[in-house]
Amino acid sequence: MKKIQSRMILFFTLILLTFFVVFISMISSRIKEQSIEQQEEALNTELLVLGSQLNDIEESMEKNGTLISRLESASRVMKERITLIDLNGDVIYDSRVQADQLEKHLDRPEIIQVTEGQKIGTYHRKSESTNEMLYYSATRIETTESGFNGYLRLSRNAEEVIGVTDELMTTLLLFLIAAILISYLFIRYWAKKITRPIDKIRNIANVLSYQDYSVRYHKGSYKEIDELGSSINELAINLNNQMSEIKENELKLKELINNLIIGVMLVEKDKRINMVNPAMNELLGEDLNSKQGKSFFESLHSSELIATIEKAYNTERIQNREIQMYYPEEKTMDVHVVPIFNDSLETLNFIVLLYDITEIRRLEKVRTDFVANVSHELRTPITALKGFSETLLDGALDDNDVLVEFLEIINKEAGRLDVMVNDILQLSKLEQRQDNGAKDIINVNETIEDVLKVLSQKISLKDIHVNIVGQKGIEIEINPDHLKQIIINLVSNAVAYTSEKGKVTIEIGITDNNLKLSVVDNGMGIPENQLNRIFERFYRVDKSRSRNIGGTGLGLSIVKWLVENNEGHIEVKSEVNQWTDFTVWLPISITDNNNEEN
Repeated sequence: MKKIQSRMILFFTLILLTFFVVFISMISSRIKEQSIEQQEEALNTELLVLGSQLNDIEESMEKNGTLISRLESASRVMKERITLIDLNGDVIYDSRVQADQLEKHLDRPEIIQVTEGQKIGTYHRKSESTNEMLYYSATRIETTESGFNGYLRLSRNAEEVIGVTDELMTTLLLFLIAAILISYLFIRYWAKKITRPIDKIRNIANVLSYQDYSVRYHKGSYKEIDELGSSINELAINLNNQMSEIKENELKLKELINNLIIGVMLVEKDKRINMVNPAMNELLGEDLNSKQGKSFFESLHSSELIATIEKAYNTERIQNREIQMYYPEEKTMDVHVVPIFNDSLETLNFIVLLYDITEIRRLEKVRTDFVANVSHELRTPITALKGFSETLLDGALDDNDVLVEFLEIINKEAGRLDVMVNDILQLSKLEQRQDNGAKDIINVNETIEDVLKVLSQKISLKDIHVNIVGQKGIEIEINPDHLKQIIINLVSNAVAYTSEKGKVTIEIGITDNNLKLSVVDNGMGIPENQLNRIFERFYRVDKSRSRNIGGTGLGLSIVKWLVENNEGHIEVKSEVNQWTDFTVWLPISITDNNNEEN
């Protein structure tokens, strides 16, 4: 702003100076002209007055004692130079120079003007006798006796007129200098008053450029500048509001991205990683935040993921594919690479989206296997029903022994089919949350006794010894049907896979405010490599024996779902041909510390 202020001062000063110079020149010229005119008029007036005083002299030029005497008297009173010239041009009298030293004056311009008929002849020039710049004024002198006798001429020093003019011009110049100085001070003050608030506004704008929106302009200048300052204040307020909104949106976006279960990675146009959310680090099994600013070639381990991103770079089109990752563990990932363009359709960066679909693919396989298993399991009883019924229709009805045998087989297979369909429907209802039921406080021992009564025939046929061990009077808040189904399936399986005269132990207790229910048998056991699969639908350790026993392969799947749906968990331990232990933990709300054992 100092540069603008200096320019303003210099500009206005030069304008004033130019104006004053032109003004002084014009005034000076005009004053000189008017001074000359005034001096000529005054000189002519004096000449006429003096001439009128000489015109009444009756002596001739030869007897000019009285005339010269009057001229001498007049020269003592007047400052002008008086010269008396005869008709021949000879100087009769001069108040400044001896007359005999002067040459003829008929060739002087002012004398020539008179001889040509003008009443007064005027001229100004440098005097040859006195070497002074003089104003000349001449007229005729006529006496009463002889008529025209000569010429009377007055002259005045021009330096007196110039001196008066110079004094006037000096005074005027001093006034103009003072005016210029005052104008300069005013212009400087005015320029500062304009430039200072502008400078403040500029400083405020600079501060705003550094995203500090707390600065404000305070009024105190001209209205137009204050209005500009008010506009700057409104701009600062709007920028502050917009920046707050942007920061809030950025925070929301950051929180959203950080809490997504989908991995998000932003890769710049130069292939460097810019941003990574926690889900991406978790999916890739490494901390990519420490690798921000590095190329994704150096940071990623999956060759398929790198190839997908590279293809998006080369084609500048959205890429989507399913890849397999083996580090740090085997996973199936859905990769989505999206190029981001600006308004000019130039690629700015790429967003890499990673979604773990391992569980989805596993569930799809489970569903496929489930359909296949259901089809396979239903085919056996349906085939039996169809085959034996066709045999009976073909004529076996006449043989009573064959009829009874076949009807027993049909009844058995129909019962097996009914159990299987019921289990499938029950599992479907449970998974669709259609069988949660109301919770109630029930006695665990009483529920176990009820289950044993239901299974008593099955237990008696194999002469299985069932022993209940643990606390009495334990109560739990749960859906009664859920607990009953859990116990029925576990005890039924234990009885089914235990040899005749085997032993099944049911142990109940409380651990960390959880019901601990264990069902242990001394049956065939489960191989260790199959323990993690026994809860799958229709999975059997020994398929041929399981079918002979009559199981559907859904019982443990139902148990697992019921336990987990009631915020519990189940574990299994086993040793082949020795024993199997299924243990269930379920949260309880009411406990009884009676430690009596059965």
